[in-house]
Amino acid sequence: MTSLRERLGSVTGVWEGVYTHLTPAGAVLETYGSRQETRLEGDHWYERIIYRRPETEPQMLDFRARFDSDDDLVFGSADFQGRARLVDGRFLLFTYRWTAEPGVEVVELITFARDDYKSRLWKTFRDGRLEQVTVVEEHRVPGGVPEVWH
Repeated sequence: MTSLRERLGSVTGVWEGVYTHLTPAGAVLETYGSRQETRLEGDHWYERIIYRRPETEPQMLDFRARFDSDDDLVFGSADFQGRARLVDGRFLLFTYRWTAEPGVEVVELITFARDDYKSRLWKTFRDGRLEQVTVVEEHRVPGGVPEVWH
């Protein structure tokens, strides 16, 4: 069986995608492009996401995580807390919270359909109620090399 560490190691690199935010009833709130750069160094996972909203400057967020075990990835910073687990070798369940937004939690399901294609589904809850659904579709950039930062 594939471990989380093995799965993430197999999908590191650069991904281009599209985010679509929806109301719980399915109405489109916003759609925009993205770039995700990921790399794995020993027990450390690095992830940079660049959001490309129309008519605004790109927004860049950097995330760091560490493996507690081959199947348990923990994100922990002053701003962001989360944990990821792999299910059946190709589904990643990721739960997280932003410190600046008490009462908000996100459950994300990432499906690695192929090593060059993945989809993500976020369910954002505020005070225990579904507030928003986000669909992300991403394609790996062949030969893409993520920027190295720490």
